[in-house]
Amino acid sequence: MKTRGPFQETLISSYAKQILEGLKYLHDQRIIHKDIKAANILINDSNIVKLADFGSAQQLERTLTISLRPGNKNLSIYGSIPWMAPEVIRQTKYGRKADIWSFGCTILEIAQGKAPWSEYNFDNPIAAIMKIGLSDEIPKMPDNLSINLKNFIQCCLKRDANQRPHAKELLNHPFLLETL
Repeated sequence: MKTRGPFQETLISSYAKQILEGLKYLHDQRIIHKDIKAANILINDSNIVKLADFGSAQQLERTLTISLRPGNKNLSIYGSIPWMAPEVIRQTKYGRKADIWSFGCTILEIAQGKAPWSEYNFDNPIAAIMKIGLSDEIPKMPDNLSINLKNFIQCCLKRDANQRPHAKELLNHPFLLETL
């Protein structure tokens, strides 16, 4: 991305579908990746996508238990703040749909060629945490994106995790289906 800039929408659609298939598999195994971002996605010469860096990944049951136990030493923020779901930053109950938020931020990242929330110059991580965790905003999207891509990203970036679709549902979004 640093050398090529923003990706074309047909390529974004292809990559998004492959990432979602990987997330669907992980989620079906009750695993949350917890650090989805472009830097953790590998692409080979044949444009085959692989998810990488499972250092933050956890089994779903353990994640839910940890996030609900106050005073637990493991109750800390892991991952990359600009891609984190609000519920992760607030350290409230979270699950698979936290990965969907991060995925949406990643799709935005490759569509605009820069990290989500880049319209803000966060000099310290606390400012980013406050903006993402406590505001009602979502990252700003460039005007030049198609309506289907904007809608696709907006589906992922619902502030209420209960309103976000699962990976399986996103695989049927028109943005992914129009390039088949």
